[in-house]
Amino acid sequence: MNLYSTKPIKYFEKHQDHITCLICQHFCELHEGQLGLCSNQKNINSDLIGVSRNKPSAISIDYIENRPFLHFMPGSSVLCIGTVGCNMRCPSCQNYKISQDFAAVQPLSLSPIEIVKLALDQNIKIISFGYNEPIIYYPFAKEIGLIAKDKGIKCVMQTSGFMSEAIAYDMSSWLDAVHVDLKSFNAPYYKNVLGADLLSIKENLKILAHGDIWLEISTLVIDGINDSDEELAEIAYFIDAELGSHIPWHLSAFEPDNLMKEHPSTSTQSLLNAYEISKKQGLYHVYFGNVPFLNETRCPSCNALLLQRRNEEIFENNIINASCPKCSRGVEGVYS
Repeated sequence: MNLYSTKPIKYFEKHQDHITCLICQHFCELHEGQLGLCSNQKNINSDLIGVSRNKPSAISIDYIENRPFLHFMPGSSVLCIGTVGCNMRCPSCQNYKISQDFAAVQPLSLSPIEIVKLALDQNIKIISFGYNEPIIYYPFAKEIGLIAKDKGIKCVMQTSGFMSEAIAYDMSSWLDAVHVDLKSFNAPYYKNVLGADLLSIKENLKILAHGDIWLEISTLVIDGINDSDEELAEIAYFIDAELGSHIPWHLSAFEPDNLMKEHPSTSTQSLLNAYEISKKQGLYHVYFGNVPFLNETRCPSCNALLLQRRNEEIFENNIINASCPKCSRGVEGVYS
């Protein structure tokens, strides 16, 4: 059985007096006119309708490094799309004005074809889905993605990873890369604070890591929340043992926002400590996010400098044909 089948995916199930949404792990049971927890998927005439379809709340041009991908088409421009709503309730969310408190948002009106045409008109070869949680508008994103793929445009997504297993398998059929925010390794924190299930996210990461899709991972390191040596070591071990030593891990700095405006910013020492833990575990590619540090990609075999950057600015790119120029070892990622 090919679990990564490209057969049409089922987004909901019909029942006698309601429908069940199959897009994320909440599996909301929706009666007529009812919205899911994501504030996006709705039961309309016993059909599952994404109310933000054709209504992006945010659209901009950015660099791929800010999406954030460091092993996917370095230096490329991307067209970034977002809508409103989320299936989690992270108190640290920096985009909470479109993910959680979006009553005043005035969306645009753009169809999938118009969005792809916008990318083509700007000679942009990558479309990125993010800002708010893209899983909640997955059918809309996939519709855009299939049109884009036909036009030679790649598609990437930044997600918190709380999709259904079926969606996780389906991603490989049209997405080129996915970046998952692994926010903690504490199951009660995920359940009681973030509103999600850690075990489900771990299983989805395994599906993505072993599918035909490029994967990168971020952890927002928050002092006093998830910065203990034990928790960081558990994440590093999970990535190394279950996903692959080659998968990039981004260690991002927290800045006070949303419901955590009084919480201190991540200390430099916390980031450096997390970095040392990850390298001790044996992860090949570990990076810093939300801080103006240099991020270097080095060859795991000979330690040659392959790529040096700060934010979206690239100072050196020595990768040749997706390989190290000194020892010819392949460099994991997508470079063409």
